Order: sequence, then C-alpha cells, then structure tokens
Amino acid sequence: MAKIPDDVIKAVLDATKIEDVIGDFVKLRKAGVNLTGICPFHDDQHDGNFIVRPSTISHERGGNTYRCFACDAKGDAVKFLMDHERMTFIDAIRWLGKKYNIEVDDVPLDWTPPPPRPTPPPLPTLYIPMSVVKARTSLENNTLAEWIRTGINWDYVQRKRVDEVLTAYMVGSSVYGHTIFWQIDQEGKVRTGKMMKYRTDGHRDKTAPWNFDYIHAALFRDQRHPEYDDTKMEVRQCLFGLHLLNRYKYKDVEQTVCIVESEKTALLMAIAYGNNAKQVWMACGGLGNLNIARLAPLIADHRNIILYPDRDGIEAWRQKAEQLHYDRVTIDTTPVTKWWQPEDGEKADIADVVIRILKERQPIKTIAEVKEAMPKASPLIDKMNLTIADDE
Repeated sequence: MAKIPDDVIKAVLDATKIEDVIGDFVKLRKAGVNLTGICPFHDDQHDGNFIVRPSTISHERGGNTYRCFACDAKGDAVKFLMDHERMTFIDAIRWLGKKYNIEVDDVPLDWTPPPPRPTPPPLPTLYIPMSVVKARTSLENNTLAEWIRTGINWDYVQRKRVDEVLTAYMVGSSVYGHTIFWQIDQEGKVRTGKMMKYRTDGHRDKTAPWNFDYIHAALFRDQRHPEYDDTKMEVRQCLFGLHLLNRYKYKDVEQTVCIVESEKTALLMAIAYGNNAKQVWMACGGLGNLNIARLAPLIADHRNIILYPDRDGIEAWRQKAEQLHYDRVTIDTTPVTKWWQPEDGEKADIADVVIRILKERQPIKTIAEVKEAMPKASPLIDKMNLTIADDE
C-alpha cells in the first residue's frame, strides 16, 4: 500500500474544514455556533440530533468534529469520509487533497461513491392525549403565572384578562416546577409541550437542575409511558397558540396572526393588547424555529401574518420572511427599534419593551389614555386596531 508522507497528511488535515466536507453530503443549517442536520448514519427523523462543530471553534472545544446524539456517530472529516463514503484512510486523504488543491501523490483515487441510501418512509406523528394536558393545567404554585399576575403593572382591564389568557393558551405545570407550554395544533391535537423553569422575576431559571425538557420525552422516560418513544413516532412541533386559530375567527373580520419567538412573550402580548377578533398571538419557540412547516396552517388558511422578531433576530427573520414567498406576511421591527431603550437589553423582544413602558406609566383604562401616555405607541395601536374591552 502506498505511503503518504506525514507532512503531506498534516497539511491536508490543517486545510480541512469539516463544515465544507460534510456540507457536500448533508444539508446543514446554522444552530448557534454549530451546524445541524439530519444524521446520515441512521434513520434520523429529527433535525438537531446531528451536530457539526465547525473549524471556527477551537480544537479544545471540539471544533472540526461531528457527533450524532442519537446513534453516537462521531469523528473528524476523515472519519466521516471513511464511514459515510466507505473510503480507506489513504483515499480519504487523497479526496481531501483534491478538494483543497494539495498534491498528495500521483496515485489515482480508488473510490466509487456508494449507492444512495433509500429514503425511509415517514414515521407517524406523535400525539399526546388531551387527558394528559388537562391533568397538568393547574397553575397553583406556578412561578411564571404568579409573576404574570402580580409582577407587572397591568391596568384594570389587562389584569382581568390575565387568567383568561392563561386558560385560553392552556398553560400548564409539572410537579417538578416547570411551566408547560402545550403545542396544540389547529385540529386540537396535542403535539408536545415545552417544559421550562422560571424565577420569581419572570426570567428563565437556567441554573436550576432539569430546567428544560419536552413533555413527550419526560413521559417516555417514565417506564409507564413507552408509547411516547420518539424513535418510533415523529415529533412534529407546531406554533404555540395554533389551537386558537379558528376559535376567534369572525365573519367579515380580517384577523392577523402575530408571531414572536417566546411563548412567554405571546402570553404577555395577548394580555397587553387582547383583541382576539383582530389579532391572535402565537410563538414559534425560538429564532431558528420560524419555518414553512410551522407556518403552513396559517398560509393554507390565507391568514395575514406579522412577524415581531427579537432585537437580535431582525435580519434572520427578514430573510426567512422573504423565503416564504407569501404575500400576506410582513415584519414589524418598530417595538425593538423605535420604542427600544438601552435598559431593555440588546436581545430584547416586544414584551421586554412593552413591560418597561407599562412600568413607566400610571394605570390606564382606555385606548385614548394609552395613546396620550405613550405617543410613540400610537401608530402601532392604530395599525393593529387595538381596543380595550371596557373602552366606551
């Protein structure tokens, strides 16, 4: 077998960028500092199991490697080529040398691409019985619900709306202190529930043990619920609040769906600007979760959509809005640009800004008083046709 000099191998490995190599075979997307995609080494149904740590991350932090957290496939670019493309070590070096214009030797590459893997049939969608939801809808001792009720300077009408909103969105609680944001689709079927712990100030408690989970995963780990095995069924997440899509649909009233990142933000905006005949607030659950699959029910129903990105996600959501090719979607950055103040934070969302404004004003009972107290908010109030239920 031909031997390649060690210095040539080192030159090839130093030039190799794993994101370029794996990107030739797997569709990758940005996920924070990493990249993620469908794992090519097993029948993967979840975009997120397979993580690529790009070459921009230091070697000490695991840069230039990949790993699948489902099947535990892992390694560097050479290992990927050997396992995925069935190359020998030497042919993998030759392939990389050709890719990066580094002369390895004069021996032709002895490698034939393997036949494509057959596309597996789709798995059935995982659904959770509504009885599981109803057993966990009590908000007694729920830290987030208590903060929403008492920690914000709501006016009289908004305060009356708090429990109505929490009930409508079916916010729940776990026995371990999580707030559960149920994902219920437009047909009333429960896809899953996101479980998060909160501090008494309304912020996420990211230091608490087991501070984040999904209800289907928690149920599956309970030996009494083997039916929630997400390797046998596909978890197809939906927008938080999607079940409200048709609840407030009124004849001859053109309703807008307002989409934010955070479930908490959707709740706060529904309380602050509750006018379900005109707009319903929903959350996609994160910067990267705004996609055509989650918006499909809204597009199919020809709904008007307004995207309210977080301050640090404006450009990303602007690009996604363009990729939708849907003429009824717009993006509104006014709350996190024109209304924004430095104390709101660089990653502020619309709720951060609105709650700060609420703290600065006296209790308000009519829309006229809102516009007088917050003149900068007046154009948005007019644009969204906001009303207060007791406004005479």
